[in-house]
This record gives sequence, C-alpha cells and structure tokens, in this order.
Amino acid sequence: MQSIHDYYDKLAQDYDSKRFGNSYGRYLDRQERDILSAWLAAVPPEAAIDLGCGTGRLLDFAMTGADASAEMLKVAAAKFPDRRLIQASLPDLGVAGDSRYRAATCFHVFMHLDKTVIEQSLRAVAGIVAAGGIFILDIPSQHRRALNWRKPSGWHGGTAATRADIAAWAGPAWRIVGRRGILFFPIHRLPAFARPLLRRLDALIGRSPLGRYASYHVYQLERQA
Repeated sequence: MQSIHDYYDKLAQDYDSKRFGNSYGRYLDRQERDILSAWLAAVPPEAAIDLGCGTGRLLDFAMTGADASAEMLKVAAAKFPDRRLIQASLPDLGVAGDSRYRAATCFHVFMHLDKTVIEQSLRAVAGIVAAGGIFILDIPSQHRRALNWRKPSGWHGGTAATRADIAAWAGPAWRIVGRRGILFFPIHRLPAFARPLLRRLDALIGRSPLGRYASYHVYQLERQA
C-alpha cells in the first residue's frame, strides 16, 4: 500500500493548484481561515506551530511548521523562507517537540490516522502546548459519514469521529472548548458559481446543532494543567 509520505511527496509540486486553486478548494480554505482567525486572534504566529503544514497553506498563522513530507516542505520553504520548518511525523515530533507553544494546529491529517495513532498524537501534542494553550484540529464527521452509503477504504480519509470520540482520545490532557462544522452543503455537487453564495450560510449552520452533520468538524482543545 502506498504510504502517506510517498503520496504527498508526489503531490507536492501541484498540491496548491490542484487542491486549493479551484472554487471547491477556495471555499474550504476560506472556512478554515475564518475559524483560525477567530480562535487564534490572541495568539501571535511566533507562539504557534502548524503540524502537517504541507506546502505552508496555513503558515500565516504559525512561524513553525512540521510535516512528514520532505517535498511538501520544500514548497513551503520557497513560499515562507522565514519560517522554521521541521520534517516530523505524528506522533513522533522530533525536534518540533523541543519548544512549548501557546497554540498548535493540524488540518487534514487526523483523518488519515488510525485511532491508536490519534491517541498517541494527542498525547504528543500535549507535550508541546503549554497549560491553557489550544490545539485546533479537523476530522470528518462520523454523523455525516453514517448518512453516506459510500464508505472510505484504506488510510486516505479513513477515520471519522464524533465529539465523544475526540473527548475519549484526548484524555485528561485536553478539554473540548469549541467545535465548528464545515462543508454542510455538498459543494462538490453544486455549480461553481453557487459555492461562494453558500459559504456564509454554511458557516452559520456549522455553529448550530445541525453542524454535527457537516462533512468536517474543527475542534478547539484546551491544554489542561
């Protein structure tokens, strides 16, 4: 089976254009940025690390980035030459674990990991985030996935979760303090012109009880003393 590292190494050069250069990718990127802007408003980039930073799409919010793919990091370095970039793979943070941060972020990673590795990763991140700091992560919604007849296979996007799952995996080191749903609407099935028109409504639904049925959930965890 193709490894996660090999998969992203091969995608690196075209990743930004193919994944986020179209209307679907821009829709997702804007939703994620809006959440990060709100939840990281009090955290300067110097105090944050982006785990699974890839090509650096979200390094506006962090001065340190870590990723398992050397090729993705090469692209990130060209875009952000002033960032500290580290090759490391959850849950083994390597030298990325030498510092303490007020915030850590991790997008489009946990969905590729099995539950045991997720638990190990949450413990590892707890070791680099100071008490009272936050960890922001995303994962597919198990509530939404239960409504879909097509099930994932293999590691790619294979793991979904409920709020109860996240709380159990996080253990005593973390407390859930926020959750937002994103991609409530099946944007990939709608014409491109309609996508921007639905983004604000999508964000509102993501804050409501219906947000549990959005495609992805973004969690804000607080590091406990």
